[in-house]
Amino acid sequence: MVRLMVLRHATAVPHGAMPDPERCLTVEGQVEAETAARYCVDEMLLPDLAIVSPATRTQQTFAALQTVVSDVASLVIPALYAMQADELLSALQRLADLVGEEKASKARTLMLVGHNPACTELVQKLVGFGDRYAFARLRGEFPPAGLAVMDFDIEDWSLLAAGAGRLDRFWVPTSSS
Repeated sequence: MVRLMVLRHATAVPHGAMPDPERCLTVEGQVEAETAARYCVDEMLLPDLAIVSPATRTQQTFAALQTVVSDVASLVIPALYAMQADELLSALQRLADLVGEEKASKARTLMLVGHNPACTELVQKLVGFGDRYAFARLRGEFPPAGLAVMDFDIEDWSLLAAGAGRLDRFWVPTSSS
């Protein structure tokens, strides 16, 4: 079994304030990222590997987790910034090509730190069953610093398939609700 955690970046400065890849977290976003990090630690939702968009806001969101769990291996994938849901699914299926066979085989719990609408669309594409209340909330919105946790009854990321995931939970920080 493998677990995929999709974490949307926390609240960032508005569009147009600076070039989009450089948009940083607001003060509220920093609080959201720290709250998400504490939630992950409290719930033992600790990834073996994280793949992270190169955008400043995703880097800052993931950095909050690294401050409380310093040994999480991560990989910045430049193409993640612009990927759509289908491309993200394909990238996850090719995890061994991205990070190497050994790292991919050890990554039983993977965290993807990315952007909307791709995060929402990816989770909706992958979930086939699970917590129906969490799924209903997810259909409404995937707010900043939202975290979707899905389990798959597979042993290799190359077997990841649409509709095969069980949504374990969908969590959002209180300030985003």
